[in-house]
Parts: sequence; structure tokens; C-alpha cells
Amino acid sequence: MSRQTQGLNRLERLARLKSDIEMRRFSAFRQTVEAARLRIAAVEQDLQRLYDTETDFSVSEARLANAIAQELSRALLKAERDLQQMLPGFEAARIRAQREFGRAEVLKTLQVQSGLEDRLIATRKREPQA
Repeated sequence: MSRQTQGLNRLERLARLKSDIEMRRFSAFRQTVEAARLRIAAVEQDLQRLYDTETDFSVSEARLANAIAQELSRALLKAERDLQQMLPGFEAARIRAQREFGRAEVLKTLQVQSGLEDRLIATRKREPQA
């Protein structure tokens, strides 16, 4: 194996490790974003259920429903704000993970090609010259 192939092999292993780290980081971020989206959906569903009633509200029930709706609306706004704050970091983590994965794949391809060239050169050296 040539020095170039050995160097590419080492670089590919390092790039693969970095790619794995970035993929794990992105995965953790993705889980956090999904949890935030689920919280938003749950609050929206609670708000919908609050007003989906077959019977009319009494005045006291309407006041209670409005107070609950106010709290749910605040929770919804906070959850949406939290999600909006997460999204730039989420997108950056996704881009880093893609870049590192692509880098590892390119280095693997280069390492394989270099190994094939090494074998071709070795084969040519063993063949008798005409």
C-alpha cells in the first residue's frame, strides 16, 4: 500500500469519526425539535377540544373556558417561540452532518481508487517486459 493510500485511509477513518459525531449531534437536535413540534400539536389539540362541545356554555363555564384558553394560548406561543429559536441551530447541525458525511464518503472513494491504482502498478511491475 502506497503512502498516499495509507494517508487517505487514515483521513477517511478520521472523517468517518467526525461524521459519526455530527450525525449523533444532529440526531439529538432532531429529537428535540420533534418533541417541540409534538408539544405544539398537543396544545393546539387541547385548544380545539376546549371549544368542541355539543352543549352551550353557561356564563361561568365560558369564563372558565376563556381562562383555560388564555393559558393554553400562552403555552402555545411559548412553544412556537422555542421551536423558532431551535430551528437555526437545527439547520446548522443538519448542514454540518451532511458536509462531514460527504467528506467521509469522498475520502473513502479516493482511498479505494488509490488502492486500485496501487494494485495496478504492482501488477505491471510483476509482468515481464516485452
